[in-house]
Amino acid sequence: MASPTRFPAGVSTQSVGSTLGQYPSPDPSDVAQDFHEFDQYVAADWTVTNTASHATIGLTAGAGGLMSIAGGASSVTADIGAILSNPLNFNIPVNAVSSAYPPTTRAWCYGAFKVTTAINDQIQFGATSSNAALTPTDGIYFNKAAASTDITFVVRKSSASLAATSYSTGTTTVATLVNATFIKLGWFYDGAGTINVFVNDNMVCAVDVGFKSGAVVATFPQAVNLGQGFGLKSAATAPTTSDMIVDFSMTSQTRSY
Repeated sequence: MASPTRFPAGVSTQSVGSTLGQYPSPDPSDVAQDFHEFDQYVAADWTVTNTASHATIGLTAGAGGLMSIAGGASSVTADIGAILSNPLNFNIPVNAVSSAYPPTTRAWCYGAFKVTTAINDQIQFGATSSNAALTPTDGIYFNKAAASTDITFVVRKSSASLAATSYSTGTTTVATLVNATFIKLGWFYDGAGTINVFVNDNMVCAVDVGFKSGAVVATFPQAVNLGQGFGLKSAATAPTTSDMIVDFSMTSQTRSY
């Protein structure tokens, strides 16, 4: 491992003469960030869904802090286990000039998870208005259907999703889930009408939500309270394995003033 570059006096992101101009670290107020390493889990901080009380939701042993959602017995089907941050503190405000223009706030969502058997259950991760049914009306999130290993990226508002024609790849499918293997998924909204989508820290597609036309699309969930969360729905075929292990989860956005 190479020796780190050293800055004994610190590193600042603020102008000389400003409140934090002499602060030896980047200004923590530049962005509003909600990061969960899952060294701890306080159920009251989340909206918890356990539709038939079959799922086991809580911390599990492992390096770095892990959060587990494990389904019930193999005879239990279509049960949902999920958590969503509470309160919903993620909101991309409308453009200050006009709500017709793409919002100028930049935003990020990032996380890593694995499942034992990739094809079994519906899996969802990202920022949504609700995930109690894993059919959110609003959100920017990743979804994997039961009986499939394809991970799709969804931009959705008022129960309508953005068409695949707005994706640079021409399809909403962005990744393939692999058995018992952590995958890192994330997205970055650039404040100019484009969402960049990342899989294992590699950009896989760009999604146009108003960059080319200059007008924000109706399916972009601006001015909607969202929360970061994840969950699974046991497949109707009653698999013997129904689980989701999350290493970390983050949402962040620049402030709107």
